[in-house]
Amino acid sequence: MKLLKYFLVLAVLTTFSSCKKYLNVSDELAGGLTNIDQVFENPDLSRRWYANVMSGVPDYSMIIRADWDAGGQTGLHNPWTSMTDEVNSTYGDARNYYISSKNSSNMLFHRWTILYQLIRQANIFLERAKVIPASGTNADKLDKQEFDMIRTNVLFMRAYYHYLLFEQYGPIPIVKRSFTLTEELDLPRNSVDEVVSFISKELDDVMPLLPQGPISDDQFKANPTRGVALAVKAKLWMFAASPLFNGGYQEAVNLANTDGKKLFPAADPGKWAKALEATTALINYAQTNGHVLFVAQTAGVDDPEKSVYELFQAYNPEIIWATANTGWGGMSADRLERRTTPRSQPNGLGSTSVVQELVDDFYMRDGKPISNTTFLPASNLYSETGFSNYNGIQVFNMYINREPRFYNTVFFAGRKWHISNSPIYFHVGSPNDRSGQSPLNGYIMYKRLNRRVFLNSPGVVNIFRPSIVFRLAEFYLLHAEALNEVNPGNPDVLKYVNLVRKRAGIPNLETINPAIVGNKNAQRLAIQRESRIELATEGQRYFDVRRWMICERADGRQGGDFFGMDMNGTATTFFTRAKFQNRVFERKLYLYPVPFVEMQKSKLLVQNPGW
Repeated sequence: MKLLKYFLVLAVLTTFSSCKKYLNVSDELAGGLTNIDQVFENPDLSRRWYANVMSGVPDYSMIIRADWDAGGQTGLHNPWTSMTDEVNSTYGDARNYYISSKNSSNMLFHRWTILYQLIRQANIFLERAKVIPASGTNADKLDKQEFDMIRTNVLFMRAYYHYLLFEQYGPIPIVKRSFTLTEELDLPRNSVDEVVSFISKELDDVMPLLPQGPISDDQFKANPTRGVALAVKAKLWMFAASPLFNGGYQEAVNLANTDGKKLFPAADPGKWAKALEATTALINYAQTNGHVLFVAQTAGVDDPEKSVYELFQAYNPEIIWATANTGWGGMSADRLERRTTPRSQPNGLGSTSVVQELVDDFYMRDGKPISNTTFLPASNLYSETGFSNYNGIQVFNMYINREPRFYNTVFFAGRKWHISNSPIYFHVGSPNDRSGQSPLNGYIMYKRLNRRVFLNSPGVVNIFRPSIVFRLAEFYLLHAEALNEVNPGNPDVLKYVNLVRKRAGIPNLETINPAIVGNKNAQRLAIQRESRIELATEGQRYFDVRRWMICERADGRQGGDFFGMDMNGTATTFFTRAKFQNRVFERKLYLYPVPFVEMQKSKLLVQNPGW
């Protein structure tokens, strides 16, 4: 039996079309079947149903939406990096998304309908699927071993889909059983505490049934493990403890269902202890199951530049969970790789840029920021005047002496393209200027590209690598964050941040600023900055700045003017900061609205604040 084929083609028995209610799935008995039970009498159809349940794992490599792809980009892809202070894409619906105010009817990238459909499919599977012995001339079967495995995975996915909904909308309706198409499906929202307790218990119940260590068989690498469940639980409790869901969002504190039931809790600092317990469990699991930060070496010596690049190029021990369904696209599709290759290179379109604000937030090679903060002093290596040699080319001093993660994320004017060895420029009159598709602000996103992909004979058009859902570095930072809130004097707070910094080739925080040790606020700010840098463009920043509630703070600002280099400038005036976009942030954007169409149909759903 080859389960892998079902995941790769995402075979779908049911057809998702316009639903009358958010839990309905139309054409449920497709394929000429007259009774849903017939699906679960057939091993092949049972596996197809299962494959569809598993199809909602997010693909964080899909930053660029290809308009002709079925379904386009959804909230289960990664529009988030273009919708926060990281990236600007000049292609797809996430481009320029927040240059105007939004309302509940024109917000894109919802997870609501698709995930409730998948939750319903999961519930039907859990209620009806069974072991199917071989019969007659049909040798195919669904034996107990296989059935137990896929049923366990479905149990996990039901909990995970509730988590993904919670991450985007906050309190949501909990759905623990299937509903027939004739039942009343108008369900009220459960409270934050109810949702967190439900998901946490579901994960606890399924953990003993999941594989207890990393999966070595390539056919099953996308399957959840105990570590994946622990990771979801850790993130769940980090959300529950953070200000957005823990009394800090004042507009939501009095939000109630139509029966008066409050949906958001008052502040409870004790939730940080639960978050710490959850992150500690994940850290302990990683230590006993071979998960470590990926470190590449050159001539037997740790190589930070190589490490932060190769981390994303193949399965490795840092990855806790990844999917094989990716949106890289190579140079033959209109997706990430082509859209982050300069127009002057074969088939490149180069229209996805990082914003100046992210450029500024990367550290210098001495591990210090470019300007003074309350947690680290400024580096004296930084200069924004003049030019210096970089790989044989004179480039703006802003780009000199930066840390390895900067060079792995930001492609800047004057830098040589890694295959053609040609320096790339964006000023007026250069091959990548605004006369055609180009970045709006003189930078190109560089992170997670494969540097062998190049459309030129005998080029490598595409190279597979997984799309990472969870990796250990994120959980080191989450663990440090939770520990800092509970016990800021614990040396492990800085230990886990410093492990991430060490892999990136920069000094420990306390080496640069001894006064940071035990200072809760300074350590909190340092952790948030490290998360900003380490996880850049991976789809987490959008949700982090919201759970921290820093979208109106200078270091998490989501609205206002955003900058880059002057794309209208000449070779001599290009290197000047210039506004390229004004973005709108309103406090209602801390949470997504319940989709407008669902509010129209429901008598029980209440809308999130401000929508």
